[in-house]
Amino acid sequence: MERNPIFHQTRLRLAAWYTLVMGGILGLSSLGVYSVVAHAYYETIDQGLQSVAKALHKSIEPAWQQPGQLQRLNKEFSLELCVAQTNCLPKTTAIKKSITEAANPVNYYIRLLNRSGKLFASGGMEFDKLPITSELQYWQILTDSSGARYREITLPLYTQKQVSGYLQVARSITDLDQHLAYLRLALVLGLPISMIFVGLSSWWLAGRAMQPVYLSYQQMQQFTADAAHEFRTPLAAMYSTIEAAIKLQQEPKSNGGILDVLKRQNRRLSQLVGDLLLLTRIDQKQLTGEYQSCCLNDLISDLTEELAFLAVETKVNLSKQVQILEKLYVMGNEEQLYRLISNLIANAIQATFSGGKVTVFLEKSELYAMIKIQDTGIGIAVEHQQRIFDRFYRVDRNRSRTSGGSGLGLAIAIAIARAHKGNIHVQSQPGLGSTFTVRLPISS
Repeated sequence: MERNPIFHQTRLRLAAWYTLVMGGILGLSSLGVYSVVAHAYYETIDQGLQSVAKALHKSIEPAWQQPGQLQRLNKEFSLELCVAQTNCLPKTTAIKKSITEAANPVNYYIRLLNRSGKLFASGGMEFDKLPITSELQYWQILTDSSGARYREITLPLYTQKQVSGYLQVARSITDLDQHLAYLRLALVLGLPISMIFVGLSSWWLAGRAMQPVYLSYQQMQQFTADAAHEFRTPLAAMYSTIEAAIKLQQEPKSNGGILDVLKRQNRRLSQLVGDLLLLTRIDQKQLTGEYQSCCLNDLISDLTEELAFLAVETKVNLSKQVQILEKLYVMGNEEQLYRLISNLIANAIQATFSGGKVTVFLEKSELYAMIKIQDTGIGIAVEHQQRIFDRFYRVDRNRSRTSGGSGLGLAIAIAIARAHKGNIHVQSQPGLGSTFTVRLPISS
């Protein structure tokens, strides 16, 4: 399968599409997993923080409503009173209330604010680098000067059904940020590794899926080769018999026309069988003869001379233009290259009206030799340009039958070009002509 470019490219495309689709699915799944895990973490933290805050609020609010109880409140929760609004930093680094001891080693802090939002008392971990926000929202995320983040909840304190202060409880979410950072790293590193395994699996699965098709294709190729080979012997015998009958006929006027038709159709059928056999051998890489250095200058000169009679018959001007001075050589089979270029020139002549021109150019790029066959013929519509190299495909079926074409000329040409590690490109506009460009690697 790897030796056949059509199946190899198809397998590569299938594997690439499967990998892209699976990559998109994995990417969306990873994003969804990250979002769900992050949301679950935040929900868990918020629920715990809310439970701590409500428990503290339930204990603090009765004392808050009685100013004489503030000293007791200070001793109970180890709060540092900030009556003068100076030197208001806690002396302890952990809330001594039993409700927060269960949450260690997570860092909590408590802040009591008056009605105007000024700090009244504080306790818990040190938060000198953490600003006091003017907006007293229910939930907030604060960031200190070192970059650490905190999740804070603010609950109002009431005195005689009026807001007289605020309780703020917060905890550090550094542990959450670390967990999410590890999760992001795992997803970022895991996705490319997964894509590698998906790509390898896609390549293997594409090969397995295409194996039955490839086996059927091989059987069809083998049948074509066997049938073409078997047809050649009876066709040759038939041709010899017709030749002998023409020479021995006693009444040329009555039988000559019929025999000539049989001879012409026999030649056409023999050519078709030969073309099928050549295509099969190219597909199976069973062409005989080793590649050797071939001079394209001489090859083009010989072809323009040999096909000049066909151009004269159709009243088409056939010429060549060699754009380089030195000889240009490529590695290949000279007979096959001859067939490749002759097919393109013959097609150009047949597609050109009387009085038109067909010009063969030989050019050179850095790594490739370029042979251009340019005509002023009928041109090829855009919708046909991608299919003209398909086997038995004919743009104008009536014209092809009249001229004896079978739709294999361009298929043979591109098969030979690919066998020589080259390609064929076509540029055409209906009514303005066509240009076929053959690119072949230059021999070093």
